[in-house]
Amino acid sequence: MIRFAASRNEGKPQLLLTSPQPMSVLTYRNWWDQLSQSFDVVAVDLPNHGGSDPARHVTTVSQHAVFLGKVLDHFGLSHPHAVGPDIGTPTLMRFMADNPGRIKSATVGDAGVVGKVEGSFLLRALVSSRLVQWATLSSGGPIGGRIYCAAANSVGYRLIKPSREVKADYLAGSTRFAKLRGQVGFLGSYPTETPALERDVTRIEAPVQVLHGEFDTFVSVSNSRRLADLLPNSRFAVIPGAAHYAWEDNPSDYLERVLGFIKEVEATT
Repeated sequence: MIRFAASRNEGKPQLLLTSPQPMSVLTYRNWWDQLSQSFDVVAVDLPNHGGSDPARHVTTVSQHAVFLGKVLDHFGLSHPHAVGPDIGTPTLMRFMADNPGRIKSATVGDAGVVGKVEGSFLLRALVSSRLVQWATLSSGGPIGGRIYCAAANSVGYRLIKPSREVKADYLAGSTRFAKLRGQVGFLGSYPTETPALERDVTRIEAPVQVLHGEFDTFVSVSNSRRLADLLPNSRFAVIPGAAHYAWEDNPSDYLERVLGFIKEVEATT
């Protein structure tokens, strides 16, 4: 089962939102009313994330990209704009490189995606250390998931704090062992996936906006700058005051940039 939220408006521009890790579609709660008035919008928790079920066969970046195509087909999203911060960034970049013309534009960022991932020790350890990956999983889902979410939340917010109910929803998405295994496995696929993406993103012709929180201490802003430099048709901007969860930490600024970017793309196509 895949958890999703949708406001279908036939005839309006299509928009796909993918949730970050370890979060859920509720991360877009501050945007929803405005988006539902202007777009044919679908938000999804990909397998192993948020409220969706675990799936051993959808763990790596490439496997998520293949599954993303099934999401588009299922919802009849023929040529949507996409917003995919955090884990959505490598997923969308892989999908767009392999499926030219399928995504109209993308807003991504706050993620390691091309070449060597740069950031905090915890991020680099989760990406490259089998020992740290094993330690995260060894205590089981309820404990390992709580530690993982607590560590993520400690660097995710600077300007706001989510409600207790929202944090509980995020936590529930990582405390089942099978799902936590998939989340750790996604990061563990980076040493194989990001070198290939460094080469392959250069063939993405669709416009891409790369955004990154000004005070992101988890994923270095250099990752997003490098991605924007490699993409043939891109722009880069920093979200002022925001930490790692820039889209949620400074939602009004982030959304303004998303809407402005889509408006520009729509005007030229």
